[in-house]
Amino acid sequence: MSSETAEDSGANQASEPSEEEKQKAIAAAKAAAAAKAKAEEAPPRPLPSPEAIEAWAGGADANVGILFEDLKLARYDAFNMQIRAKELVAQHWQVITAMQAPDDAEFDTLPEVGRLRKHYKDQELARRRLSNLRVAWRELRGKRPNLWAVPDLLAALRRILDKGLEVDYNELLAAARDLWSTSSSEAGQSQVAQLEACLALIRKGTKK
Repeated sequence: MSSETAEDSGANQASEPSEEEKQKAIAAAKAAAAAKAKAEEAPPRPLPSPEAIEAWAGGADANVGILFEDLKLARYDAFNMQIRAKELVAQHWQVITAMQAPDDAEFDTLPEVGRLRKHYKDQELARRRLSNLRVAWRELRGKRPNLWAVPDLLAALRRILDKGLEVDYNELLAAARDLWSTSSSEAGQSQVAQLEACLALIRKGTKK
C-alpha cells in the first residue's frame, strides 16, 4: 500500500464516528421523535378566545395569563413591536431611572393598594393579586401603580420575562385590570381597553 493510500485510509477511519457515537446519535434521534410524538398527542393549550378576553376586560374570569407562560423574550419583543406599529397604546415609553425599588413596606401603604384590598374583599384573592402586582411595582422601581399606563405594565412584564422571575401572570394582569377599572379617573377605562387590545393581538399570534 502506498503512503498516500495509507494516509487516505487513516483519514477515513478518523472521520467515521465510533460505534459508541453511532449508538448515542440513534438514541438521541429516538428521544427527539418520542418527544415530538408526545407533544403532538398533548391536548391544545387552553388559550382564551377573543370573546373570553373581551369578557375578562369587563371583569369576568379567564386565563389570559397563559399567553405569557413559557413566552420567549424575543417573541415578546416582536409582539411589542406589533403593538407599537398598530398604535394600540400611547407612544411613550418612560425611562426607568431609579436604581432600585423602595422597601416592600411602602407598597402596602399606597392608597391604590388599599383600594384594591377593599375591592377584592376576599383576603386570599387580595393577597395573590397584590403579591404579583408588587413584583411588577418592584421592577418599575417603585413607580406608583395609580400612575401606570399600559406601556408601564408591558415594561414590567418584559423585565419579569427577561429575569425569569416567578409570577402568576394571570393574577398580575387581573390586578392591573382591576387597578384601572376601579380608578375614579376616566383614563382608567381607556387603559383597560388598551390592555384588552394588546392581549387580543398576542392571542392572535400565539400557537396552541
